[in-house]
Amino acid sequence: MINSRIAQSIFYFIFIFSISSLHAQGTVYTFMAGPSMSTQTVNGFEKDPFIRLHAIAQMESTSEISPNALYARLGYHVKGSAVNTRAYYDPITGTESDASSTSIEFHNLSATVGAKQRREVGNNFLSYGFGIRGDFNLKTEYGTLFAGLAGTENNFTYGLDIDVGFEFALSELVSTTIEFGFSPDLGEQIYIPAQNTGYQYPDSGQEVVIPESSIKNIVFEVRAGFRFWRKVIYID
Repeated sequence: MINSRIAQSIFYFIFIFSISSLHAQGTVYTFMAGPSMSTQTVNGFEKDPFIRLHAIAQMESTSEISPNALYARLGYHVKGSAVNTRAYYDPITGTESDASSTSIEFHNLSATVGAKQRREVGNNFLSYGFGIRGDFNLKTEYGTLFAGLAGTENNFTYGLDIDVGFEFALSELVSTTIEFGFSPDLGEQIYIPAQNTGYQYPDSGQEVVIPESSIKNIVFEVRAGFRFWRKVIYID
C-alpha cells in the first residue's frame, strides 16, 4: 500500500514537472558532489557512521517571475554504517589488539522528484527543497561482521530528501552552489522477519525465536558544484 502511494506521488511530480517546464523561462542543470555521513537504525539502535562520497545531476524549472521550482535528480550514493573498535591492551595478560573497523556499504542509484523555493539574498540566493526519492541497489559490500547478512538486502528502497542550498552567481547564466542535505529512508534496506529456530528453552519449554531485523539508512550530505541556466527568451 505504501509502495503504491510512493509510486503515485512520483508520477504526479513528474507530470507536474513536465507541465511546469513548458511554461518556465528555461531549465537549470546542476552538477554537484561531496561527502556523505551515513549511519543506520537497527531495530531502534544506531551503528557508527562513516563518510563516503556521492554525486548528483539535477534539472529544474526556473522563472524570473516565481521563486517556486520543480526538480528531478539522479544520484549515486554509498550508504551504510560501521562498527569501530578501539586499540586494546591488557597490562596484566599482555593481550593487545589493534583498532579496527568493519562496514556494510550499499551502493545505490537514486532518483528524486520534488519542489523547491529560491529566495534572493543580496546578489545571491538561498534555496530549500523537499523531494520523494526511490533507490536501486547496484551492489552491497559486507565487512567481516556483516557477512551473515549477505543476500538479504532489498534492491528497491524509498525515502525523503530535504535540502538547503546557497547559490553564488558567476555570471547571468552560471553560478556555484553549496548544498546541505538530509536523506532518511522510509523503506528498509534490509528486513528479516522473525525466525523460529525450532528449539525450546529447556527450563520453560518456550520456543527460541530470533527477533526480526530492520535496517534503515540515514544520510547527511554536503555537496558543491555548478548550476547552468539554459534561458529561453520569447520574441514577439
